[in-house]
Amino acid sequence: MNTFIDHFYILPLIFLALFVGLQLTEKRRFINGIVFNGFLATAVGELAILVFQSDSRNVYYIALAAAIVAFLIILFFYLFGFLLFLWNAYIVWKKESHTLSNMLTLFIGLGLIALFFVPMLANLLHVPEDLRIFIGTISTVFLLYIPLFFYLYLSSLIIYLFNRPRYNQDYIIVLGSGLIDGQYVPPLLASRIERAMTFYHRQVKKGVRHRSSSSPADKVGMKSYLNQSPCNATQLTMASLLNRC
Repeated sequence: MNTFIDHFYILPLIFLALFVGLQLTEKRRFINGIVFNGFLATAVGELAILVFQSDSRNVYYIALAAAIVAFLIILFFYLFGFLLFLWNAYIVWKKESHTLSNMLTLFIGLGLIALFFVPMLANLLHVPEDLRIFIGTISTVFLLYIPLFFYLYLSSLIIYLFNRPRYNQDYIIVLGSGLIDGQYVPPLLASRIERAMTFYHRQVKKGVRHRSSSSPADKVGMKSYLNQSPCNATQLTMASLLNRC
């Protein structure tokens, strides 16, 4: 056991090396966030070992205070995470098209609220004990899995934000998000296009390729939005429209 503790520092080094390797290979993978959190968890574990091996009481107090603050922050976001989902759903509902995919966070927020009351409802309805245990177990699993999944997803997203591609790309691919009322470009899509155009003006090899799996109206709307930009029309293409226009 002491040998394992003495060599525990190897684990965060392994996770860090694996994370760096994944980042150099492909920055968009979800597993990058998982591995990075593995590095954080093992690094915190190694730090805890060092604290316990220390003879300084001041170090104990500082570590204990930091652990309490971290626990309270995690507890707050876990208990009130559904509010973040509902707030995001409100923003999306207000600014974007009302598609099923755009209402995902609304369903998740309402689902998290419902899961808190499912076990109590089962007790009130005098559900058989075996079924009640099953329902409680499923509810607990989802209440743990959904926040954990979105935490890992958010970690991967934040890590990817540090990506700084070189200004020598052949194309800039912008993901579509649907049109409002079938004709108006929503703010989310407009911000993506504007971001692409900012990158476009900075890079050496110029050309914007606009790809979307949305409806034909969505593609026409995005192309119209792009044509209103200060770029030359011959430099703007859409992968899904090349064979249609």
